[in-house]
Amino acid sequence: MKRLPLYIALAIIGVALVIVIVSFTTLSASRSGIVEGKIFDELSGDPVRGVRIVIDGRSTVLYHTTEYQLTKIPPGEWTMQVSPPAGWLKFTKTLKVKSGKNTINIPLKGDKVPDLTGIICFTDSDEKGITIEVRYVDSKGIGMTEFPRLPVKIEITLWERIGEEDNYKKGRKLFEGPVEEFWDSKAYLAKNKGFISWDKIPVRFKEKKYGVMEVRVHLKQGDFKDTVDDVQLFPAKKEASK
Repeated sequence: MKRLPLYIALAIIGVALVIVIVSFTTLSASRSGIVEGKIFDELSGDPVRGVRIVIDGRSTVLYHTTEYQLTKIPPGEWTMQVSPPAGWLKFTKTLKVKSGKNTINIPLKGDKVPDLTGIICFTDSDEKGITIEVRYVDSKGIGMTEFPRLPVKIEITLWERIGEEDNYKKGRKLFEGPVEEFWDSKAYLAKNKGFISWDKIPVRFKEKKYGVMEVRVHLKQGDFKDTVDDVQLFPAKKEASK
């Protein structure tokens, strides 16, 4: 019986090794686990920019999405560590990972608005009422764009304005008390907003008067206030789209 030439024998051995390695890799991959799901702000459902997720040394960072996925996790018990930016609480969970998909959704709990030192408020009048925009300001005087949604109470006092914006006095009081608070995910700065409908304000649109509004925002970490002195006490005329 003739022996195979050495180069052919080596080629056959090489092919066999490749088949074994590929088969082992495929088998291992089929037995490994995938951990996936959604991570989001608990109260708003918004993405939390800069969240870092670590399982078994594998990590990922989320910026513009709530969805995450970590692959090739060996089946077994692992610790999942979720490190959000300042403002949200860290999250740690022990997982029992099985082969295939493992779905874990994580609502991150807001803790505080980091470095909050004050607020700046604006108003917008339309046919339904007056919307109050609340912008959070940090210690550098810069408007904040990334912060959790937290329980908040917005109260206002609204007076009729007598005089011009740069020289006025407060006239009759039109409203005082809490207003409807809501969260605007699409807003860049003023995510926290309040609203008061026209039926709660004793004004006549034809007079086209302006008002002075004191806005008070109550958070767990403190109370803040600002004054808006150019509140339109009539619906703003919207420009027709071209």
